[in-house]
Amino acid sequence: MRKRVCCAAVVLALSSALLGTSTARAEEKDAVTEMARRRFQEGVKFFDQKRYEEARGAFLQAYALKRHPALLLNLAQSEIRSGHPAEAARHFAGYLREATNASPLERSEAEKGLREARAKLARIQISAPAGADVLVDGESVGQAPIADPVDVTPGTHNIEARLAGKSASTTVSVLVSRLAAATITFESAPPPPPPVAVAEPPPASPTPAPTPPAEPELAPAAEPPKEPEPPKAKEEPPPAPGAEEERENFFSWIGHTELAYVGLGVAGVGVGMFIGFGLAAQRADENVASVATDIRDETATQKLTRTNVCADPVQGGFQFACDTLRDNMDARDLDRTLATIGLVAAGVGIAATVTAYFVSPGKSVARHGGTQITPIAGPHQTGLAVIGTF
Repeated sequence: MRKRVCCAAVVLALSSALLGTSTARAEEKDAVTEMARRRFQEGVKFFDQKRYEEARGAFLQAYALKRHPALLLNLAQSEIRSGHPAEAARHFAGYLREATNASPLERSEAEKGLREARAKLARIQISAPAGADVLVDGESVGQAPIADPVDVTPGTHNIEARLAGKSASTTVSVLVSRLAAATITFESAPPPPPPVAVAEPPPASPTPAPTPPAEPELAPAAEPPKEPEPPKAKEEPPPAPGAEEERENFFSWIGHTELAYVGLGVAGVGVGMFIGFGLAAQRADENVASVATDIRDETATQKLTRTNVCADPVQGGFQFACDTLRDNMDARDLDRTLATIGLVAAGVGIAATVTAYFVSPGKSVARHGGTQITPIAGPHQTGLAVIGTF
């Protein structure tokens, strides 16, 4: 089935805009307009063939030749399908801002696409001196002040401002679906410190020469504390024959055991996966509910008799919405699986750490009391044995 998301509507709008309304202009056809129209038609063809990267390139060329807002919707739809969510968000937002004559259906598709793109992105609110050119990772995003947050991919980004030969930059790290702030100012260099006077009255310090005679008096006082040090080596005799192992404090044991670092590290990674992917699964589930509601509302509006318009063959006009629903369902299921893996990894890490603690050797104490936990392994049983006297 051919797949057109608002392409047919935009073809009509763009054709009328590019070819003009008067017969006089049609006769003296502009070469640039004709070239833009051809690139647009190529983009529609590639989009129908699901060759989204090539469709994106064709729509970009058409928009560079004729900056008509109708092109932005097709360009953004191609970008979100070819793995360019940041560019798609920028062009969806541009279409909603510039296409004042767009139909309600076209605006609804653009708003859905913008929500879908931003679900994979982060945002940065940039504050810079007025009139400065602002760049994100070397790409210009406009002049300050910039009112709306800039859509970016999750990760670390370099924010730079340039004005009148001056430049300043900062780096910002931001997570998916989060908003971060970046403030850039042009700070003047601090004035150099005043030169230090060369005059040196300190040579008069030799006058308190009487202090050296006091040194021999202090030396004897410092020597007595050293006398009790030799017996320290004898304060820890070897364990008596009747001694047994005492369990070291758990937290003290963690501080010097590499195996504990590994186990707790695995547990920490597992907890992070459980929380991160759990939240992502929740967001994907919300998207599934939102898209399913939109499909049901549109089905009711069109008074369709089919209860499941997304079942093969997909109901005409619902291809984009059904694809979006499936993508969000797949993302939700994957995130839930990864969250479960993280929870299992956390449990394994904690269990391994505790087990290693109990099977590690302890400190020597008298045999008259205490307990000891020893691992047991045999042909008919495995486990831990508790041995001691009370």
